[in-house]
Amino acid sequence: MSDKINNIAKSVKNSPLQVAALALYLDVDDTTISKWNSNIAQPSLKRLNELGEILEVDNKELLTSQSRKQTGLPAALQSEYKRLLATGLTKKIKVTDSEGGYKEVNNPEMVTKLREFVNNYKMRLNLK
Repeated sequence: MSDKINNIAKSVKNSPLQVAALALYLDVDDTTISKWNSNIAQPSLKRLNELGEILEVDNKELLTSQSRKQTGLPAALQSEYKRLLATGLTKKIKVTDSEGGYKEVNNPEMVTKLREFVNNYKMRLNLK
């Protein structure tokens, strides 16, 4: 997969609008625009829509197509998720919040196991 997720730099370069004016309009720092331009960071969908609107380009032109190979990963991950639930692993756990109360968060063990499964699945298929 390409590290280039957006084409914002191209659209900004093709626009008469200066980065400083664009940053002020969006109420972000110039460095934020620079990070978007270099694909170090990505704008939120709301910001992407605002960029498209002010640069007068379709949002699709601001993004780089990310072709994906069909491998059956979603079905395999769903099966692994069900298998982990059957072993007693829970989706959520309760943790103490900063005020001494409790809140539910994603079970970090479940997250780790699902991510490991995906990594191993991709390695078996030579996708990484």
